[in-house]
Amino acid sequence: MSVTRLVYEVSTTGDHYIDLAKDLSIINRKLIRQKQIFTVMGGIMHDSQGAQMEFMVAPHTWTTKLAINRAFKQWRKLQSQTYKRHEGLTAPKWNDFKVYLDVSHNAARTLTPIYSSGVPHAAGEWNYSTLTQPKLIDANGDGTLGFDANADQWDLQVVGEHATSGNPVTTGSGQTLVPNYTRVGMIKSWYDSRAVPDTAVPDNTPDTRMDPLSNLFDIADDDGEHALIIETENDQAPYDYNRVQGAGNGETQVVSVADNSVGEPDVTTVPGFSAICGLIKINVVSENTFKLILDVQTEGERF
Repeated sequence: MSVTRLVYEVSTTGDHYIDLAKDLSIINRKLIRQKQIFTVMGGIMHDSQGAQMEFMVAPHTWTTKLAINRAFKQWRKLQSQTYKRHEGLTAPKWNDFKVYLDVSHNAARTLTPIYSSGVPHAAGEWNYSTLTQPKLIDANGDGTLGFDANADQWDLQVVGEHATSGNPVTTGSGQTLVPNYTRVGMIKSWYDSRAVPDTAVPDNTPDTRMDPLSNLFDIADDDGEHALIIETENDQAPYDYNRVQGAGNGETQVVSVADNSVGEPDVTTVPGFSAICGLIKINVVSENTFKLILDVQTEGERF
């Protein structure tokens, strides 16, 4: 098992982001594909002024992986169709599916690993995947829709609502379309497209009986009641049909915390955790510069 040590320097409070695939690619000088589950073995925080931080990742659920895989297949299909329509067009050598964690994740907030001197490692190109689709607009303001000359272009994020920069447009049939998407939440997109189970059937309350367990099989005419119990008990899911973790803004999952109070030893351990797509959000409460050191498995688990 190969482990890479990543060192970061944090000097401001607020939210910061780490893209492990990007940073492992920089350190190991090869493309580490992002669509994996990365494991942080653990780490340390070096600070003397009482820094505190929370580590947050996308929810570790089957719905998160399903939503990412769905978007990945759409991205590959879009690329494949584009190659077929444009003879001679080929994928760049380092072409890869890359996504943001949430709507606040951007280059300015993303940390870069540093040398012992504090100098950042030189980074190469790391562009997040951009998708395009035809954009409907109401050019004359009369409700007549047509395709704009410029397509909608947007990036993908794991957690949160879609982000747009355009005003809603209503079609003649009453459908509301929102042009100018800038970010599309993959969990939110999957949630909106899924088949919703029928939740209209009420959960009937079974008859209350006084029979003890010892008389469980003594009554011959209770078959109908027990059939009703079997049919109606637990016929609803143990989770909310109308909510899925990660579809809303702010629904990242806390996986680790580091707290170094003033007067304590300068080095604090960071418990290990895993991160889907290697995307980590760090909320920092501190007024000073400190170092964060993470030991990360170089290759993740593909899903």
